[in-house]
Amino acid sequence: MKRKIIKYLRHPLLHVILLTSATAFSFSQTTIHPMDDHFLYQDFMKSLMGGKFDLSITGYHGASLLAFPIYLLTRSDLSNIYFQIFCALLLIPAMYAAVKVLFEDRFLALLGTYAIAMMPFYSYIAFRGFTFPSYTLLVLLTIILYGRGSRWAFIPLSFAIITKPFAIALFPLLLLWKNKKQEWIFPRGLNQVLLACVVPAIYVLIQLFQTGAIAAAANPEITAANVFHPLRFPLNVAHSVQVLFSVHNFYFLDPVLTRMSNMVHSSPLLMVFGIFTLMYPAMFFRDKSLWRALGASFLAAFLLAMMLDHLDNAYMQTSVLMLVILSLSFLKKFPLWIPFVIATLHFQWLYAYMEFREIYDLSYAFFLVPIVVDIMFALLCATKHKLIISFIKDKN
Repeated sequence: MKRKIIKYLRHPLLHVILLTSATAFSFSQTTIHPMDDHFLYQDFMKSLMGGKFDLSITGYHGASLLAFPIYLLTRSDLSNIYFQIFCALLLIPAMYAAVKVLFEDRFLALLGTYAIAMMPFYSYIAFRGFTFPSYTLLVLLTIILYGRGSRWAFIPLSFAIITKPFAIALFPLLLLWKNKKQEWIFPRGLNQVLLACVVPAIYVLIQLFQTGAIAAAANPEITAANVFHPLRFPLNVAHSVQVLFSVHNFYFLDPVLTRMSNMVHSSPLLMVFGIFTLMYPAMFFRDKSLWRALGASFLAAFLLAMMLDHLDNAYMQTSVLMLVILSLSFLKKFPLWIPFVIATLHFQWLYAYMEFREIYDLSYAFFLVPIVVDIMFALLCATKHKLIISFIKDKN
Protein backbone atom coordinates (compact mmCIF):
# COMPACT_ATOMS: atom_id res chain seq x y z
CA MET A 1 0.00 0.00 0.00
CA LYS A 2 2.83 2.37 0.90
CA ARG A 3 4.54 1.72 -2.42
CA LYS A 4 1.31 2.40 -4.31
CA ILE A 5 0.83 5.70 -2.49
CA ILE A 6 4.40 6.73 -3.25
CA LYS A 7 3.94 5.72 -6.89
CA TYR A 8 0.79 7.84 -7.18
CA LEU A 9 2.43 10.81 -5.46
CA ARG A 10 5.28 10.71 -7.96
CA HIS A 11 3.05 10.46 -11.02
CA PRO A 12 3.12 13.74 -12.98
CA LEU A 13 -0.53 13.37 -14.01
CA LEU A 14 -1.60 13.70 -10.36
CA HIS A 15 0.33 16.97 -10.05
CA VAL A 16 -1.14 18.33 -13.29
CA ILE A 17 -4.70 17.46 -12.19
CA LEU A 18 -4.28 18.93 -8.69
CA LEU A 19 -2.69 22.15 -9.95
CA THR A 20 -5.35 22.59 -12.61
CA SER A 21 -8.11 21.87 -10.08
CA ALA A 22 -6.65 24.32 -7.56
CA THR A 23 -6.43 26.97 -10.27
CA ALA A 24 -10.03 26.27 -11.31
CA PHE A 25 -11.26 26.66 -7.73
CA SER A 26 -9.35 29.92 -7.30
CA PHE A 27 -10.84 31.14 -10.57
CA SER A 28 -14.32 30.29 -9.30
CA GLN A 29 -13.75 32.68 -6.39
CA THR A 30 -12.63 35.53 -8.65
CA THR A 31 -14.86 38.29 -9.98
CA ILE A 32 -14.71 39.16 -13.68
CA HIS A 33 -13.83 42.79 -14.33
CA PRO A 34 -13.78 43.74 -18.05
CA MET A 35 -11.25 46.44 -18.89
CA ASP A 36 -9.56 48.23 -21.77
CA ASP A 37 -8.94 46.02 -24.82
CA HIS A 38 -11.68 43.55 -23.91
CA PHE A 39 -14.35 45.88 -25.27
CA LEU A 40 -12.56 46.05 -28.62
CA TYR A 41 -12.53 42.27 -28.88
CA GLN A 42 -16.21 42.13 -28.04
CA ASP A 43 -17.01 44.80 -30.64
CA PHE A 44 -15.18 42.74 -33.25
CA MET A 45 -17.24 39.65 -32.39
CA LYS A 46 -20.42 41.70 -32.64
CA SER A 47 -19.36 42.89 -36.09
CA LEU A 48 -18.78 39.26 -37.08
CA MET A 49 -22.27 38.44 -35.89
CA GLY A 50 -23.53 41.16 -38.19
CA GLY A 51 -21.68 39.60 -41.10
CA LYS A 52 -18.82 42.10 -41.24
CA PHE A 53 -15.13 41.32 -40.79
CA ASP A 54 -14.31 44.77 -39.43
CA LEU A 55 -10.59 45.27 -38.90
CA SER A 56 -11.03 48.99 -38.45
CA ILE A 57 -11.67 47.97 -34.83
CA THR A 58 -8.19 48.30 -33.41
CA GLY A 59 -6.32 45.54 -31.62
CA TYR A 60 -5.26 42.07 -32.71
CA HIS A 61 -8.28 39.82 -33.16
CA GLY A 62 -6.86 36.31 -33.47
CA ALA A 63 -8.26 35.38 -30.08
CA SER A 64 -11.55 37.11 -30.94
CA LEU A 65 -11.98 34.75 -33.89
CA LEU A 66 -11.42 31.75 -31.61
CA ALA A 67 -13.77 33.12 -28.96
CA PHE A 68 -16.50 33.87 -31.50
CA PRO A 69 -18.22 30.44 -31.14
CA ILE A 70 -18.81 31.26 -27.47
CA TYR A 71 -20.40 34.57 -28.44
CA LEU A 72 -22.42 32.79 -31.13
CA LEU A 73 -23.87 30.42 -28.53
CA THR A 74 -24.28 32.79 -25.58
CA ARG A 75 -24.48 36.34 -27.00
CA SER A 76 -22.60 37.27 -23.84
CA ASP A 77 -20.60 40.48 -23.57
CA LEU A 78 -18.08 38.44 -21.56
CA SER A 79 -17.41 35.85 -24.29
CA ASN A 80 -13.81 36.95 -24.73
CA ILE A 81 -13.16 36.67 -20.99
CA TYR A 82 -14.78 33.22 -20.79
CA PHE A 83 -12.46 32.08 -23.56
CA GLN A 84 -9.39 33.58 -21.86
CA ILE A 85 -10.27 31.86 -18.56
CA PHE A 86 -10.63 28.54 -20.39
CA CYS A 87 -7.22 29.04 -22.01
CA ALA A 88 -5.66 30.01 -18.68
CA LEU A 89 -6.80 26.69 -17.18
CA LEU A 90 -5.27 24.79 -20.07
CA LEU A 91 -1.86 26.43 -19.63
CA ILE A 92 -0.88 23.91 -16.94
CA PRO A 93 -1.41 20.67 -18.94
CA ALA A 94 -0.18 22.42 -22.11
CA MET A 95 3.09 23.41 -20.43
CA TYR A 96 3.60 19.84 -19.28
CA ALA A 97 3.04 18.49 -22.80
CA ALA A 98 5.22 21.16 -24.45
CA VAL A 99 8.22 20.61 -22.19
CA LYS A 100 7.84 16.85 -22.53
CA VAL A 101 8.05 16.95 -26.32
CA LEU A 102 10.98 19.36 -26.19
CA PHE A 103 13.16 17.43 -23.73
CA GLU A 104 11.52 13.98 -23.70
CA ASP A 105 11.75 14.09 -19.91
CA ARG A 106 8.77 13.79 -17.53
CA PHE A 107 10.66 15.35 -14.61
CA LEU A 108 11.48 18.48 -16.62
CA ALA A 109 7.86 18.58 -17.79
CA LEU A 110 6.72 18.46 -14.17
CA LEU A 111 9.04 21.34 -13.27
CA GLY A 112 7.62 23.34 -16.17
CA THR A 113 4.12 22.63 -14.89
CA TYR A 114 5.00 24.01 -11.46
CA ALA A 115 6.59 27.08 -13.04
CA ILE A 116 3.60 28.05 -15.21
CA ALA A 117 1.14 27.31 -12.40
CA MET A 118 3.04 29.75 -10.19
CA MET A 119 2.89 32.63 -12.71
CA PRO A 120 -0.43 34.40 -11.94
CA PHE A 121 0.22 37.34 -14.27
CA TYR A 122 -0.02 34.86 -17.15
CA SER A 123 -3.40 33.52 -16.04
CA TYR A 124 -5.37 36.02 -13.92
CA ILE A 125 -5.05 38.67 -16.60
CA ALA A 126 -7.85 36.69 -18.28
CA PHE A 127 -10.40 38.17 -15.88
CA ARG A 128 -9.94 41.64 -17.32
CA GLY A 129 -10.12 40.41 -20.92
CA PHE A 130 -6.46 40.58 -21.97
CA THR A 131 -5.47 37.90 -24.46
CA PHE A 132 -2.15 36.70 -23.05
CA PRO A 133 -3.60 33.39 -21.75
CA SER A 134 -4.87 32.42 -25.20
CA TYR A 135 -1.66 33.67 -26.83
CA THR A 136 0.53 31.62 -24.48
CA LEU A 137 -1.65 28.55 -25.01
CA LEU A 138 -1.34 28.91 -28.80
CA VAL A 139 2.45 29.16 -28.48
CA LEU A 140 2.56 25.99 -26.38
CA LEU A 141 0.20 24.18 -28.77
CA THR A 142 2.52 25.07 -31.65
CA ILE A 143 5.44 23.49 -29.80
CA ILE A 144 3.39 20.41 -28.89
CA LEU A 145 2.14 19.78 -32.42
CA TYR A 146 5.47 20.43 -34.08
CA GLY A 147 7.30 18.32 -31.53
CA ARG A 148 4.96 15.41 -32.20
CA GLY A 149 5.56 15.58 -35.93
CA SER A 150 2.18 17.07 -36.82
CA ARG A 151 1.69 18.87 -40.11
CA TRP A 152 -0.82 21.21 -38.48
CA ALA A 153 1.46 23.16 -36.15
CA PHE A 154 1.05 26.20 -38.40
CA ILE A 155 -2.61 26.56 -37.38
CA PRO A 156 -2.11 27.60 -33.72
CA LEU A 157 0.97 29.57 -34.79
CA SER A 158 -1.10 31.53 -37.34
CA PHE A 159 -3.65 32.50 -34.71
CA ALA A 160 -0.89 33.27 -32.20
CA ILE A 161 0.62 35.76 -34.65
CA ILE A 162 -2.67 37.61 -35.16
CA THR A 163 -3.22 37.58 -31.40
CA LYS A 164 0.24 38.89 -30.47
CA PRO A 165 2.83 39.26 -33.28
CA PHE A 166 5.59 38.29 -30.85
CA ALA A 167 4.73 34.73 -31.91
CA ILE A 168 6.93 35.15 -34.98
CA ALA A 169 9.76 34.52 -32.51
CA LEU A 170 8.79 30.85 -32.83
CA PHE A 171 10.01 30.78 -36.45
CA PRO A 172 13.63 30.00 -35.42
CA LEU A 173 12.38 27.17 -33.20
CA LEU A 174 10.63 25.50 -36.13
CA LEU A 175 13.52 26.10 -38.51
CA LEU A 176 16.42 25.05 -36.28
CA TRP A 177 15.07 22.28 -34.06
CA LYS A 178 16.01 18.88 -35.50
CA ASN A 179 13.11 17.04 -33.96
CA LYS A 180 13.38 13.26 -34.39
CA LYS A 181 9.78 13.09 -35.60
CA GLN A 182 10.46 15.53 -38.43
CA GLU A 183 12.41 13.51 -41.01
CA TRP A 184 13.19 16.40 -43.36
CA ILE A 185 13.52 18.95 -40.64
CA PHE A 186 14.45 22.18 -42.43
CA PRO A 187 12.00 21.80 -45.34
CA ARG A 188 9.28 20.74 -42.89
CA GLY A 189 10.07 23.65 -40.58
CA LEU A 190 10.19 26.08 -43.48
CA ASN A 191 6.91 24.69 -44.78
CA GLN A 192 5.25 25.27 -41.39
CA VAL A 193 6.62 28.81 -41.18
CA LEU A 194 5.39 29.71 -44.67
CA LEU A 195 1.95 28.23 -44.00
CA ALA A 196 1.78 30.10 -40.69
CA CYS A 197 2.25 33.37 -42.60
CA VAL A 198 -0.77 32.86 -44.86
CA VAL A 199 -3.53 33.81 -42.39
CA PRO A 200 -1.63 36.83 -40.99
CA ALA A 201 -0.90 38.00 -44.55
CA ILE A 202 -4.60 37.82 -45.47
CA TYR A 203 -5.47 39.56 -42.20
CA VAL A 204 -3.04 42.41 -42.95
CA LEU A 205 -4.25 42.81 -46.54
CA ILE A 206 -7.87 43.06 -45.39
CA GLN A 207 -6.91 45.65 -42.80
CA LEU A 208 -4.94 47.66 -45.35
CA PHE A 209 -7.91 47.61 -47.72
CA GLN A 210 -10.33 48.68 -44.98
CA THR A 211 -8.23 51.28 -43.17
CA GLY A 212 -5.19 52.08 -45.30
CA ALA A 213 -2.86 51.19 -42.42
CA ILE A 214 -1.63 48.21 -40.39
CA ALA A 215 -2.67 48.51 -36.75
CA ALA A 216 0.07 47.66 -34.28
CA ALA A 217 -1.81 48.15 -31.02
CA ALA A 218 -5.20 48.87 -29.50
CA ASN A 219 -4.29 52.55 -29.77
CA PRO A 220 -5.37 53.62 -33.29
CA GLU A 221 -2.47 56.08 -33.50
CA ILE A 222 0.09 53.27 -33.30
CA THR A 223 0.61 51.55 -36.65
CA ALA A 224 3.30 49.41 -38.27
CA ALA A 225 4.83 52.65 -39.56
CA ASN A 226 5.59 54.10 -36.12
CA VAL A 227 5.56 51.21 -33.62
CA PHE A 228 9.32 50.63 -33.84
CA HIS A 229 11.62 53.20 -32.26
CA PRO A 230 15.27 52.09 -32.61
CA LEU A 231 16.41 55.08 -30.54
CA ARG A 232 14.57 53.63 -27.56
CA PHE A 233 16.59 50.43 -27.86
CA PRO A 234 19.21 51.33 -25.18
CA LEU A 235 16.56 52.44 -22.67
CA ASN A 236 14.45 49.36 -23.32
CA VAL A 237 17.47 47.09 -22.86
CA ALA A 238 18.21 48.81 -19.53
CA HIS A 239 14.63 48.30 -18.43
CA SER A 240 14.64 44.67 -19.62
CA VAL A 241 17.31 43.87 -17.04
CA GLN A 242 14.80 44.83 -14.35
CA VAL A 243 11.96 42.99 -16.04
CA LEU A 244 13.92 39.73 -16.19
CA PHE A 245 16.09 39.75 -13.08
CA SER A 246 14.67 42.10 -10.46
CA VAL A 247 11.92 41.08 -8.06
CA HIS A 248 11.17 44.70 -7.16
CA ASN A 249 10.79 46.25 -10.57
CA PHE A 250 10.54 49.98 -11.22
CA TYR A 251 9.41 51.58 -14.47
CA PHE A 252 12.08 54.27 -14.50
CA LEU A 253 11.13 55.46 -18.01
CA ASP A 254 7.87 56.78 -16.56
CA PRO A 255 7.75 56.26 -12.76
CA VAL A 256 4.07 57.19 -12.53
CA LEU A 257 3.24 54.02 -14.48
CA THR A 258 4.96 51.74 -11.97
CA ARG A 259 2.36 49.30 -10.58
CA MET A 260 2.35 45.92 -8.89
CA SER A 261 1.96 44.34 -12.33
CA ASN A 262 5.37 45.79 -13.19
CA MET A 263 6.88 43.44 -10.67
CA VAL A 264 8.53 40.20 -11.72
CA HIS A 265 6.34 37.78 -13.69
CA SER A 266 8.45 34.74 -12.87
CA SER A 267 11.38 33.81 -10.64
CA PRO A 268 14.56 35.85 -11.23
CA LEU A 269 16.45 32.61 -10.59
CA LEU A 270 14.74 30.96 -13.56
CA MET A 271 15.78 33.90 -15.72
CA VAL A 272 19.42 33.62 -14.59
CA PHE A 273 19.44 29.84 -15.03
CA GLY A 274 17.91 30.18 -18.49
CA ILE A 275 20.68 32.57 -19.55
CA PHE A 276 23.24 30.22 -17.97
CA THR A 277 22.08 27.26 -20.08
CA LEU A 278 22.44 29.41 -23.20
CA MET A 279 26.01 30.26 -22.25
CA TYR A 280 27.05 26.68 -21.41
CA PRO A 281 25.07 24.40 -23.73
CA ALA A 282 27.47 21.47 -23.41
CA MET A 283 26.49 21.10 -19.75
CA PHE A 284 22.75 20.93 -20.37
CA PHE A 285 21.86 19.92 -23.92
CA ARG A 286 22.52 16.65 -25.68
CA ASP A 287 20.60 18.00 -28.66
CA LYS A 288 22.47 21.11 -29.78
CA SER A 289 19.79 21.92 -32.34
CA LEU A 290 17.27 22.35 -29.52
CA TRP A 291 19.65 24.70 -27.72
CA ARG A 292 20.11 26.76 -30.90
CA ALA A 293 16.36 26.76 -31.60
CA LEU A 294 15.29 27.86 -28.10
CA GLY A 295 18.12 30.38 -27.88
CA ALA A 296 17.28 31.91 -31.25
CA SER A 297 13.58 32.14 -30.35
CA PHE A 298 14.42 33.85 -27.06
CA LEU A 299 16.72 36.30 -28.87
CA ALA A 300 14.09 37.02 -31.53
CA ALA A 301 11.39 37.70 -28.92
CA PHE A 302 13.79 39.85 -26.91
CA LEU A 303 14.91 41.98 -29.86
CA LEU A 304 11.33 42.51 -31.05
CA ALA A 305 10.40 43.90 -27.63
CA MET A 306 13.51 46.09 -27.46
CA MET A 307 12.61 47.84 -30.73
CA LEU A 308 9.19 49.06 -29.54
CA ASP A 309 8.36 52.62 -28.58
CA HIS A 310 8.18 51.55 -24.93
CA LEU A 311 8.68 48.41 -22.89
CA ASP A 312 6.73 46.78 -20.11
CA ASN A 313 6.41 43.28 -18.67
CA ALA A 314 3.62 42.28 -21.04
CA TYR A 315 5.89 42.67 -24.06
CA MET A 316 8.51 40.46 -22.42
CA GLN A 317 6.24 37.48 -21.76
CA THR A 318 7.42 35.49 -24.79
CA SER A 319 11.05 36.03 -23.77
CA VAL A 320 10.25 35.05 -20.19
CA LEU A 321 8.49 31.87 -21.34
CA MET A 322 11.52 30.83 -23.41
CA LEU A 323 13.89 31.42 -20.50
CA VAL A 324 11.64 29.43 -18.16
CA ILE A 325 11.77 26.48 -20.57
CA LEU A 326 15.55 26.82 -20.95
CA SER A 327 16.08 26.99 -17.18
CA LEU A 328 14.52 23.57 -16.57
CA SER A 329 17.65 21.75 -17.77
CA PHE A 330 19.66 23.65 -15.16
CA LEU A 331 17.28 22.56 -12.40
CA LYS A 332 17.58 18.92 -13.39
CA LYS A 333 21.37 19.10 -13.21
CA PHE A 334 21.34 21.15 -9.99
CA PRO A 335 18.11 20.07 -8.21
CA LEU A 336 19.07 21.62 -4.88
CA TRP A 337 18.11 24.96 -6.43
CA ILE A 338 14.49 23.85 -6.90
CA PRO A 339 13.22 24.89 -3.42
CA PHE A 340 14.84 28.32 -3.85
CA VAL A 341 13.11 28.73 -7.21
CA ILE A 342 9.75 27.76 -5.72
CA ALA A 343 10.32 30.19 -2.87
CA THR A 344 11.06 33.09 -5.24
CA LEU A 345 8.02 32.21 -7.36
CA HIS A 346 5.90 33.16 -4.33
CA PHE A 347 6.81 36.86 -4.67
CA GLN A 348 4.58 37.43 -7.65
CA TRP A 349 1.56 35.96 -5.86
CA LEU A 350 1.81 38.74 -3.30
CA TYR A 351 2.21 41.36 -6.03
CA ALA A 352 -0.65 39.86 -8.07
CA TYR A 353 -2.87 39.90 -4.98
CA MET A 354 -2.12 43.57 -4.36
CA GLU A 355 -2.69 44.38 -8.04
CA PHE A 356 -5.93 42.45 -8.47
CA ARG A 357 -7.56 42.22 -5.01
CA GLU A 358 -9.89 45.18 -5.52
CA ILE A 359 -10.80 44.84 -9.17
CA TYR A 360 -11.30 41.04 -8.87
CA ASP A 361 -12.66 41.11 -5.31
CA LEU A 362 -10.13 38.44 -4.37
CA SER A 363 -10.45 36.22 -1.31
CA TYR A 364 -7.69 34.17 0.27
CA ALA A 365 -8.68 31.35 -2.09
CA PHE A 366 -6.37 33.18 -4.48
CA PHE A 367 -3.44 31.65 -2.60
CA LEU A 368 -4.64 28.06 -2.99
CA VAL A 369 -2.31 27.32 -5.92
CA PRO A 370 0.97 28.18 -4.11
CA ILE A 371 -0.28 26.24 -1.07
CA VAL A 372 -0.94 23.17 -3.24
CA VAL A 373 2.47 23.59 -4.90
CA ASP A 374 4.21 23.72 -1.51
CA ILE A 375 2.36 20.66 -0.20
CA MET A 376 2.90 18.59 -3.35
CA PHE A 377 6.56 19.52 -3.52
CA ALA A 378 7.04 18.59 0.14
CA LEU A 379 5.34 15.23 -0.42
CA LEU A 380 7.42 14.62 -3.54
CA CYS A 381 10.60 15.32 -1.57
CA ALA A 382 9.40 12.99 1.19
CA THR A 383 9.01 10.13 -1.29
CA LYS A 384 12.55 10.71 -2.53
CA HIS A 385 14.23 11.65 0.75
CA LYS A 386 16.88 8.94 0.49
CA LEU A 387 17.87 10.09 -2.97
CA ILE A 388 18.02 13.72 -1.82
CA ILE A 389 20.19 12.87 1.22
CA SER A 390 22.49 10.78 -0.96
CA PHE A 391 22.78 13.60 -3.49
CA ILE A 392 23.69 16.13 -0.77
CA LYS A 393 26.33 13.79 0.66
CA ASP A 394 27.86 13.23 -2.77
CA LYS A 395 28.10 16.98 -3.30
CA ASN A 396 29.86 17.39 0.04
